Amino acid sequence: MNIQDIRQTTSILFDFDGVIADTETGRYEAYCDIFEEYGYDLRSRCVMTDLAGFTGDGFMNRFFPEIPPAVVMEMVCKRQVHYMDHLDRFCKPFPGARQTIADLKREGYYLALTTANATAVARQLLEVVGVLEYFDAVCGREICEDPVTKVKDYSRMPAQINKITGECVVIEDSPVGVAGAKRSGFYCVAFAHFEDAVIEEQADVVVHDFNELRKLFGLSEINLK
Repeated sequence: MNIQDIRQTTSILFDFDGVIADTETGRYEAYCDIFEEYGYDLRSRCVMTDLAGFTGDGFMNRFFPEIPPAVVMEMVCKRQVHYMDHLDRFCKPFPGARQTIADLKREGYYLALTTANATAVARQLLEVVGVLEYFDAVCGREICEDPVTKVKDYSRMPAQINKITGECVVIEDSPVGVAGAKRSGFYCVAFAHFEDAVIEEQADVVVHDFNELRKLFGLSEINLK
């Protein structure tokens, strides 16, 4: 698949964090609060982009291996509660996200969400953003996470949504997500919110806003302000 025939796809698999909504900053700050509560300094070992594509226990196991598993899960749960209690601060849709998703659905595309959030949480987030009704499938970390490495894994998606890899386009933003999509054979469009060699080298197409994404699928330009 190339830019010329991308419009022939039938299905679009959206990541949530960093694609539909700007949540990475809020997620990082929320974790910083929780880490401080437990006597750890997250900022001393991780920058915000280190968390991209990882679940909470995934990045904590990688960067804070000394934290006991039971404490890790306790911290993850506390951060999730804090996050969900302040969605007005932590979950803001990118300009053009709602209209683009609605327009793609009207064009007849099958839309699926693939996220490191738990499926139940993902549904809440889509509802808050105002796009839940447009998604045919919502696949959380129960499906999209490698249980061993704790990173994004797309290998089970074709069977989950009853589609073949060749008819799908994945929309990602993190190096881990892009690598996971390509590892499973998907065509991948990546939002470039920051410079990263993996994204530049592995993504099939790089976009910077929703108008650039819309152009790929033949949609007209919209006001992103």
